Amino acid sequence: MNPYLLIAIAVCSEVFADSMLKASQGFKYKLPILGIIAGYVVAFWCISQVLLMLPLGPVYAIWTGAGIVLTAVVGAIVWKEGFNLKKVVGLTLIIGGIAILKLGV
Repeated sequence: MNPYLLIAIAVCSEVFADSMLKASQGFKYKLPILGIIAGYVVAFWCISQVLLMLPLGPVYAIWTGAGIVLTAVVGAIVWKEGFNLKKVVGLTLIIGGIAILKLGV
C-alpha cells in the first residue's frame, strides 16, 4: 500500500481519537472511549507499516505536524475554539518545517 496514503489514514485516525478525547470530557462520557481506542490503534498500526518503507524522521514529522494542523482546524470548526493570526502563523511554521525535513531526505 502507498505509504503516504497510510500516513493520511494515520493522521485522520489520530485526529478522530483526539476529538473523541474532547468529546469524552475527561472520560466522563464512556462511549467516546471506544473512538479513542480505535483511532489510536489504527493510527499506530498505519505508522508502524509506513516505517517499514520510509525513514523515521520525515514520517514522524509528517504524522505529528499534519496531526497538529488538522486537529487545530477541527478544534476551530467543530469545537468552536477559534482561529486567529497567531494560530495561522504557528501552523504555517509547522508546515514549513515539515517541508524542509522532507526536502532534506
